[in-house]
Amino acid sequence: MAFVPIGIEEYKRKHVEANPGDNAAEWSARQRNALKAFKAGERCDCGEPIWVIGSAVAGHMCFTCITGSANDSEDYEIVEACDKGR
Repeated sequence: MAFVPIGIEEYKRKHVEANPGDNAAEWSARQRNALKAFKAGERCDCGEPIWVIGSAVAGHMCFTCITGSANDSEDYEIVEACDKGR
């Protein structure tokens, strides 16, 4: 996995800009919940670590199960999730 690391606040700004209809406070709560689950070791049903950014929208799943792609080299992930080592 070679995600592009991004800070949670920086990603929040990008997400809200790209999705102006989303409620920023609700999204932030879902993002914090997904990061907490990741740090607790939660895994996707397939056994892989959850993708924090995608899990805030699609439920606690890994990048491949959410996107159908195995190549995450151009996709963001929250820095704290990248640092933990997948």
